[in-house]
Amino acid sequence: MSEFRKAAEDLRAVLEAEAAIARQAQLTELVKMVDRKREAVAALAGAGVPEDDASRDALAAMLRAAEENALVLGAVAGALEMVRERLRQDVTGAADPGLYGPAARRRPLRHTLAAQLDHTA
Repeated sequence: MSEFRKAAEDLRAVLEAEAAIARQAQLTELVKMVDRKREAVAALAGAGVPEDDASRDALAAMLRAAEENALVLGAVAGALEMVRERLRQDVTGAADPGLYGPAARRRPLRHTLAAQLDHTA
């Protein structure tokens, strides 16, 4: 097996594992994959160019895995952005004293507001 083919197959395996972890929303495990992917990409970059059909097939399989991986990671990023925005809105709403609305309320004591924000977040 050529060095290029092995590197392409290794990177494909890392990309497929990363996509599987992302689908299960295991964010702490996903972060751990960064170094593995970086090492696999560096190995592929240092392996030269594909010189035979098996190496080109391995490259094509790796590219398909990379495309799927990008779609899955994009979906995870979108979900996290949605959660972040929702949290921001909830915390902003909890901190709003309502002075300009029809149901204006007195601003709670500072420690009460902090506890309320912590509970809301």
